[in-house]
Amino acid sequence: MKDFYSELEVKPDATSEEIKESYRRLAKEYHPDRLPPGTPEKARRYIEEKFKSLQEAYSVLSDPVKRKAYDSQRLSQTKGNERDLGLKAKPSYSTQDGSTWPFDPDKIQKAAEEIELRRRRIETNYNQKIEQVKSEVKRNLILIGIKEEDARVDYTFLTRDENIQSCFVFLFLGLLAFLGGWGWIGAILVLIALVSAWSAFFESGYSKEQVEKAKSLQERAKSEIELREKEKSSELSQLTLYCRSRIDYFKSLPLESLSPEFISGLSGEDQLFLLTAIKERADAEKLKEDLKLAAGIAVGIGILAVLFGLGGGFYPH
Repeated sequence: MKDFYSELEVKPDATSEEIKESYRRLAKEYHPDRLPPGTPEKARRYIEEKFKSLQEAYSVLSDPVKRKAYDSQRLSQTKGNERDLGLKAKPSYSTQDGSTWPFDPDKIQKAAEEIELRRRRIETNYNQKIEQVKSEVKRNLILIGIKEEDARVDYTFLTRDENIQSCFVFLFLGLLAFLGGWGWIGAILVLIALVSAWSAFFESGYSKEQVEKAKSLQERAKSEIELREKEKSSELSQLTLYCRSRIDYFKSLPLESLSPEFISGLSGEDQLFLLTAIKERADAEKLKEDLKLAAGIAVGIGILAVLFGLGGGFYPH
C-alpha cells in the first residue's frame, strides 16, 4: 500500500492546507513540462511517474471521505510493522550496473538550498538596511517641517521664490508657443505655470532654509543607499566567485581521481560543484559512464537549477 503522506512529504496529522501547499510545491518541482529537450529517457520516466504519484496521493488526501477510508486501511495494514509514519523514507540510489551511487542527492539538494539561502539573506539584509535609511530620512524631513507625503528621498523640493520663478518661466514659454502657432503646447505650459502659481501663492510652500536642509538630508541618504547597494553587490559577487572557484577546481582534477570513493567522501556542497564541473568539462566524454550519466540526467529534481540554471536529478530503485 502506497504511503501517500510520505509521497506528499507531510505528516499523517497534516491539515488540508498543509497538504495542498506541499502538493503545489512538489507538483511544480516534478512537473514533466519543466524537463528541457534532450533529457535522458530514464530521467523523464522517473519524473513522469513521480508526478503521477503526487497527483494520486493528492486526489485521496484532499478528499475528506477518501482520506478517512485511506487512513483506516493504512492503520490496519501497518499494525505489527510500526515505523515512523509521516517521515519521508530516504530513497536508495544506484548506478546502472547496480553498484552504490557515489553521489548523495539529499546532501546535494541541501547544499544547493543552503547556498541559495545565503544569497537571499544577503539581499534581504541589505534591502532592510536601505529601507531603514529611507525611514530615517523620512523622519528627519518631517522633523524640519516637511509634509509627510513629500518626505521622500526622491522628492524635488522648491522654495516659494523658485515656484514663482518657475511660474513666470512657464508662462513666458507658453505665450511664445501661442505666438508661434503651437497652441496645444502653449496651453500645457500655461497650465504648468498656473500650478506653480498656486503652489507659490496659495500653498504654504517651504522656506529656503527648509529646502536646503531637506536637500542635504536627501543627498546623505542617497549616498548611504548607494553604499549599501555596492556592499550587497560585493557580497553577492564574493559568493558567486567562491562557487566558481570550487567548480573550476573540480574541472582541473585528473579524470582518474574522480573515483566513487573520492566522490562519496565529498561534502554535499562539493558534490554539487563536481556535478556542475562534469557538465562543463571539455573532456567529459572521457569520463566513466556512471559519471556522465550523473551529469546527463541532472534535470528532474532541480538540484543544479537552484544555482546555475542547470538541473540535478537521480533515479531511485
